[in-house]
This record gives sequence, C-alpha cells and structure tokens, in this order.
Amino acid sequence: MFNKNKSKEVKAFNVYDILIHGLFGLIIGLAMLTLAPGGGLPGKLIRTPLVLILNFIPILLTGILFQGLLGRRRPALILNSIFYLVIFVVNRNKVFYRNAPLKISDIRLAGEALNMTKNSYYPDLRGSLTALAGLIVLLVLAFIFKSKKIRLKDRIISVLVVLISSTLLVTCVYSKDELYYKLPVKGNIYNSIDQCNSKGFNYSFLYNLKNSFIRPPEGYNEKEIAERDSKDQSKNIEAIKKMERPNIIWIMGEAFTDLSQDPQFTFEKGNDPNENFKILQDKSVLHGRVVVPAYIGGTGDTEFDVLTGAMTINCAPDNNYAFNAIKRDVGSLPNLLKTIGYKTYGFHPGFAWFYGRKDVYPKIGLDDNIFLEDIKEPLMKGGYVDEKQFTEIYKERFLKAVKESKEPVLSYAVDIQNHGPYDLSKYGEILPFTCKSQLTEDVKNSIGSYFLGVKAMDTMLGEMYKTMEELDEPTIMIFYGDHLPGLGTNQSGFDEIGKHLSNDNIDKEVEFYSTPYIVVANEKAKALMDKKRVEVKDGQPIAACYLSSTVLDMLGFNKVDNFFIYNSDLRKKLPIISRNYVFDGEEAYPRQEVKGKAKDYYDDYRRYQYYRINK
Repeated sequence: MFNKNKSKEVKAFNVYDILIHGLFGLIIGLAMLTLAPGGGLPGKLIRTPLVLILNFIPILLTGILFQGLLGRRRPALILNSIFYLVIFVVNRNKVFYRNAPLKISDIRLAGEALNMTKNSYYPDLRGSLTALAGLIVLLVLAFIFKSKKIRLKDRIISVLVVLISSTLLVTCVYSKDELYYKLPVKGNIYNSIDQCNSKGFNYSFLYNLKNSFIRPPEGYNEKEIAERDSKDQSKNIEAIKKMERPNIIWIMGEAFTDLSQDPQFTFEKGNDPNENFKILQDKSVLHGRVVVPAYIGGTGDTEFDVLTGAMTINCAPDNNYAFNAIKRDVGSLPNLLKTIGYKTYGFHPGFAWFYGRKDVYPKIGLDDNIFLEDIKEPLMKGGYVDEKQFTEIYKERFLKAVKESKEPVLSYAVDIQNHGPYDLSKYGEILPFTCKSQLTEDVKNSIGSYFLGVKAMDTMLGEMYKTMEELDEPTIMIFYGDHLPGLGTNQSGFDEIGKHLSNDNIDKEVEFYSTPYIVVANEKAKALMDKKRVEVKDGQPIAACYLSSTVLDMLGFNKVDNFFIYNSDLRKKLPIISRNYVFDGEEAYPRQEVKGKAKDYYDDYRRYQYYRINK
C-alpha cells in the first residue's frame, strides 16, 4: 500500500538546493526593499548592488539553515517565507505606529504589542494583505519544486556552515561602521527609518545588533565612579528634613503639546485645547520645553529620562524601552524624595504589565501604585480610561494621602486617555477648529480627534490647579507631555500644516522631539521655590533628563543625591542632549561626533549613567 523505499529515499545537498533558495531569497528580498514603509517606489528600486547582496545573503542562509534542520527543501522554503513576511509586517506596523524600525529588543515586548493591537491599534492592512498575497505566491512556487529528504551528514554540515559563516559575516561585515556609513542614505542620515529604507531592513537589523547589548562606555572606571557617587550627604538630608517641604503633584500627559497654539489654528470660544494650560504658563514659576527621547511612542522612555536623570539613548538596549534596563532599585527623583521624608504614590491607568511598570515603579521609588486592573469599574473613552475618571481617582488619592500623611506627598501619574491613534472613530467626534491650510479629510479628523483629547486633559489640568490652590499646605504641580502625537499617516498631519518635521539641525530636532512643561505652585509653596537658583529661563528647551534636577534646584533639595548634583551641573554645560545632537549652548554637535569639552562632558555623563543604572 505504501512505498517504504520511497519514504526512505535521501539525496545529497547540492547546488540545485542553493539555487532554489537563492531564487526565493531574491523574491523575498526585493519585496522587502520595494514595499518598505515610507518613500517612493522608484527610489526603493534604485539600490547599489552591495545593498541588494547584503539584504539577500541573510534570507539565503536562513533558508539553507531551515533545510538543514527540517531535512527537506519544501518545508524550509515555506518556513523561510513565513519568517520574513512576518518580520516585514511587524516592521511596517512598528514604523507606522512607533516611527522606528523593528529591533531585537522589541521581541521582549511582543506580548505587549499584541495587546496594544487588540485594544487600540489597527494593523497595517495594506502590508498584511501584501504579505498574504506574497505568501500564497511563494507557497505555489514551493510546491512546484520536488522535495526529497537530504542525508543526515549533509544536514549537519549545512547547519554548521550557516552558523560559522553567519558568525563571520556579522562580526567582519555586518557590524562594521565603515561599511554602514559608506552606503548612501536617501533622506535624513539621522532618521532611523530613512537609514533602514535606504540600506534595507535585513542589513540594518543585523548592523544594529551590537546596540542591543549595553556595555560599559569607553574609559569606564567603576571604582572612580563609585567613589564619586558615595560621597556622604547625610547632613544635607537631615537639614532638608527639618525644612518645610511642599506636596508635589507630578503628571505626565500622553502626547500633550501646545500644537493648538500654532497660528494655523483658531477655535471658537470655549474650544481652545490649551485654555487652562496658557493661563498656568502665565502663572508658572517656570515653563519651557523638554526634549524627549521619542516621537509618537516611547512614553516609558520619557518617564525614565525625567525620573532617573539618565537617558534612554545611553542606557537602554537599542536606545529604546529604557525600563528594560532597570533590574534593581535605582537612583531617581522618587527615591531621592523618600530620603528626605516624602511618601510616594504612583498612578498609571493602563495595564500594569505595560512597559513593565508593575515591577519598575517600586524600583524607582514609587511605593503605593495603582493600575487599570485596580480600578473596579473603569470608564473607557477612546480605548483608555476616561479623563474625568482619571481626574477623580487621582484627586481623591492625592487629597487622602495629604490628609493622612504627616510627611509631604509625591503623587506621580501618567494621563493616557488621549493615546493614539487619532481618527474619527476614537471619540466618535472631533473638536471643531479652523485651519489656514487646506487639510485632507483624514488629517482634519486626526487633528480634530487629537485636539478633543488635549481639551479633556486641559480640563483636568485646570481642576488639579484649583485643587492645589485650595489646599492649606504648600503644594507644587509639574505637568508636561511625553512626546508628539502621530497625526495622519507618516507625519502627513504636520506636513499639511507646514510643520515639516526633520532632524536637519538642532532647532528642527527640538521641534521634532520636544513638548511643553510647566511648574506651578500655590502661594505657600511659592515662598519655598527660588527661580534664581537655576539658569533655565522661561521658554528655554532642556533635555528631559534635566527636568527633575531643575525642580529640585528651585526647591533647594538638590543637595542629597550626588548624581542629581552632577546632573544639575551638567545642565549648565550641555543643556540639550537629544537622539541626534549634543548642544553646549553655542554649538550643536551630531551625537556621534561630539568634540572638545562637550565630548569630555558627554562621555563622563555616559559613564556615570552606566554606573547609576547598572551597578
């Protein structure tokens, strides 16, 4: 009934196998290059032969590897096709929703990404359908070719050859800076998406593997840094404990910006999304802009930079998801405040697992934390906890803590109702506005949806300011946004209003990566803050990693933690450190090409950060 001899038939691994894997590699490689997100098709088709080869080789090698592991060509072709098409779809989605290409560290967040997709994001339909169509074509081709089992000896040899050659290629070719930066870039050399699209995903991914592992910076001396960080500040701590200390309301708003203040926009009375924010700017002790580590996404990274005084771009694998770097208790604003007697509270109305906050918050000093899972009857709006409910919960917890605690309170929160994406379906309506530029319907709905969420956040801000003013205890409030919103498709919302976001120079970089902040205080707290203690002027942009030291300086609290003392001094020397630039107040250097004293300051800061987060 069955031909047993046929089932046992084996063959040697031969040139024919390599040619078929090469054919599939060529088809997959060209598809990944031409269908990469962003840019026009002609530009994607015009590549140097070297770019094509560098992106083709990984597909060829994984195909051979799968055949060695599985023993047959056909299942290897199918598995290899699925593998790269899945990567293609995931990368497109990450670019669209996070404005950054896929990196190895993203694998850790696969579960979170799936949950986000189910809860708020819509997968890239075009990319998914293209991948599905491509898979069908490749499956048909795979079944055209016969598939005989290869000899065990040949399987072992093929696996070993692939592993050895892959190691040599990554070490000697794919990881080399000289080759990577020699290849031309269509677009901005500082834009990771332009880099990836110009040089191909496979090559860019393998090149960036070396950035996925945090190593001590050049010149790092743990003993020297440890001595610097262990200087005794106990006298200062005890002295500050005897001082009057204000309660602190500290809120970060999801994608909060002052975009509505752009001259392009006008609003009818009562519809201004920044109505309360503008009032508080005028009443503020200090206001300006923080240069944050991300665009569209990366809320946790802004949290990391602000609260630790360190930087995502220096401390996190692949320069993203910095909370992944926190494995133990680390120095931070909440931990500093605890040393001078503060009670600390945290509130994030999203899932506790997101960005690992359930584990990270206690490590950075937030002791009493609640998340979405702790809200008995969450009221959702636009896919997230309603702004009104967020305000009620935050206000109730804060007032209860102030009433019950004999010590001052730090109440930290992230407000997320206005999390993207932004379209008409998010709220079922948009905030009415007029714009001088002619907008497409999609962009109009995206901006109107976004403004509606900003307006709700602005109402919360006014409510919390009123609460602070009515308190008989000294209280201050710090509020800022985590990053710019994603409006339209591939920044089309910004393009249509004439804001062409880029990294061409330090001014454009600040526009791309900055959000507004305010520091306000009630009358009793104003007496405890001295703006003259800081060099920062109203409206001035500073790196997000300096926000905590700026507030601490004005309060006179920046004498208890050696790193924050250092951070405060560095702020005067390098007021802006961003993803692509280091600015010393006079000259902006590309971050990989810092020179002179600015380089000395930046390199030393990198070493101290490494110690602070890892030791």
